[in-house]
Amino acid sequence: MTNPERELGTPFADLVRKGRRGRPYRTYAALAIDPVTGYTPSYTLVHKIEDGDPVKISPALVRGLAVAAEVPVRDLQIAAAAEYIGLVTTQISGAVGVATVAHAPGLSSDDMPLVHELLNRLRGEAGEDYS
Repeated sequence: MTNPERELGTPFADLVRKGRRGRPYRTYAALAIDPVTGYTPSYTLVHKIEDGDPVKISPALVRGLAVAAEVPVRDLQIAAAAEYIGLVTTQISGAVGVATVAHAPGLSSDDMPLVHELLNRLRGEAGEDYS
């Protein structure tokens, strides 16, 4: 029997673990300094995250861990949304850039005609259709 709480896996924990690269928890936590607030998580919090335990997520925590893991903040934000609230993302690209759309599991780009319509309106004269 699968655990519905872990249906999407632990992408946030996985990114934190990968970013730690075997360094001790204390060392990694000390590097996880949020550049906006100066917040630094405790090493025990980092350990809990890696174990997939539920923790209180905050922007400062995610930004700090992104610094320590040397990954884009956006990657950790997306992973946290998937792991903690069950949202997944789809990237829809076209002539004016890429839109990342958060949605419930099971949808694809083809299931989001309104997103395509909005992006096509925004592209104006810039180029191709997003469909």
